[in-house]
Amino acid sequence: MAKVISIVHQKGGVGKTTTTVNLGAALALENKKILIVDFDQQANATITLGIKREEVQRDIVNFLLDDCSNNVILKTGDSNLDLIPASLKIATFEQMIQNVEDKELLLQKKLDTLKDIYDYILIDCPPALGVIIDNALYASDSVIIPVECSFYAYDALTQMVNKIDEIQKVKPLEIEGILLTKLDNRNTIGYNIVEKVKFEFPFKTFNTIISISSHIQEAPMYGKSVIQFSYNSRGSKEYRDLAKEILEGK
Repeated sequence: MAKVISIVHQKGGVGKTTTTVNLGAALALENKKILIVDFDQQANATITLGIKREEVQRDIVNFLLDDCSNNVILKTGDSNLDLIPASLKIATFEQMIQNVEDKELLLQKKLDTLKDIYDYILIDCPPALGVIIDNALYASDSVIIPVECSFYAYDALTQMVNKIDEIQKVKPLEIEGILLTKLDNRNTIGYNIVEKVKFEFPFKTFNTIISISSHIQEAPMYGKSVIQFSYNSRGSKEYRDLAKEILEGK
């Protein structure tokens, strides 16, 4: 039975897509069957996995709204890693479901039909709060919150935690962990943010920290995860360490 994890933060540029794709690849390397759900109209997870946005015919919107939706799932270059792609159709999704009953439960109902196929389902969420995030959180067992080691991402963390608290009043939703990302070893402000987050969330912060890495930045240009692109790089090792933390329950 799959565990569903949303990678979520309302601030952009904190490493949500990077974490979704590379964590998925690292878990696949551990012989786990993974489904990545690209729920962001920018379709960066789709592109990172080597699929051109303009070539996507059926996407997450079709998966949610069509009766026959399993044919939306695409194979990737990794036999253990599948993808539900995104496209610009997501931009009109909220308008399309205005009058749909229980619209915040659409994704949950669809993913329930796939849970016997996968070990982990990872949802790459957009940098916003709204019906898309509600769908992701209601469908999830837990969340990973990437926090860039900068003041603005740290400052927005409380708002994200408050949103999770709101959902927890309705359904069980665990914080799988807060993941510190884009740590610059040359900059003391990054280490200050690490200390602040670990002080405020001592039992919810992953031990693994993702550093700034040229290999992580370069891999999407080749339609690959950093695991495939440069297995022995620091970025690859850090995401493999994160996968082990999750598998071991930290």
